[in-house]
Formats: sequence, structure tokens, C-alpha cells
Amino acid sequence: MAVLDVSVAYAKEMKSKNLHDLDTDKLIAFRIFNVSSEFIEQLRAAGLPATDADKLVAFRIHGVTPEMVSFLQKSGYHPDEDTLVAMRIHGVSPEYMQQLKKDGYDHIDLEKLIAFRIHGVSPDFIEKVQTLGYRHPEPDQLVAMRIHGVSPEFIAQLKSRGMKDLTIDQLVSLRIHGID
Repeated sequence: MAVLDVSVAYAKEMKSKNLHDLDTDKLIAFRIFNVSSEFIEQLRAAGLPATDADKLVAFRIHGVTPEMVSFLQKSGYHPDEDTLVAMRIHGVSPEYMQQLKKDGYDHIDLEKLIAFRIHGVSPDFIEKVQTLGYRHPEPDQLVAMRIHGVSPEFIAQLKSRGMKDLTIDQLVSLRIHGID
């Protein structure tokens, strides 16, 4: 079994990073999850203060990277540390955000992006809905559609039965009331 280097020199190096509540347990967690001085400095260079030891460990566990933080900062987002972790847990990546941008969904609130991922609002879903005549549904409408089972197939089925001018709210209402 490998021995973790949690020497006095390492402890001093980490304490010099102005981290809050740094103790022996957190230093051990830093070593286990590879929270290095370089990682901390890269996060700070990307625009994140990175001063909470527990959050730094969570970043490593869930894959929050300096590149992700930098992308978000350059895109005009300034998420807090909890939002960054939630984004990674639910799969909101720069690639996902760029795919949505192609469909006209740029600068959506990060909490809504997380809701998109939780409820399965994918670029493919959006494209299919748009192909069926719903050119730019609001983010909340897309989430409601997914929550209530308004699928592209459901919309196409209704259109084939002559119900061509239904709004998204009407589609959702039909599903809520169990009407197929």
C-alpha cells in the first residue's frame, strides 16, 4: 500500500494557498484526490477563488476542471462552487452547452441547464420538437414537456389526427389529464 506524503512541507504549501478550515483530514483527502497547488492555482487563474478545502475535494471527485471554469467565465457565467459540482454531477458540460447553443439556446440560466439534464432535454429532443413546428420553446416549456411525457411521437400522433395548432401548454395539459 502506498504511503501518502502529508509532510510538514506539504501542509505549509497548502496553508500558503489561503484555504479555509484546512486540517489533517483535509490534507489527506487532498493527497487522495490529487488536489495540488497547481490545480488550485489553475482554478484561481480561471476566475474561481477556490478557498474552501471541501469544495476543492468535491471538484476533483466530480470532475470540475479549470478548463470548465474558464469556459463558463468566458461565456459570461459566474457559478458558485455548489453549482459547478451540480453541473458535473448532472452532466452539464461545455460540449452540452455548445450543442444547445446551436439550437438557439445560449446563455440559459445554469439552474435551468441542470434541470434540462435531469429531465432529459437533449439537443436531439429540441431538434425534433422544432421540426414539428415549435420553433423556439422556452426552457421551462421544454422541461415541462419532458416531465409530463410530451414526446415528439405524441406531438406527431396528435398532428396526424388533425390537432395541428396546439400550443406547448395545451400539449402538456393533455398529458397531465391523461389524454392521448
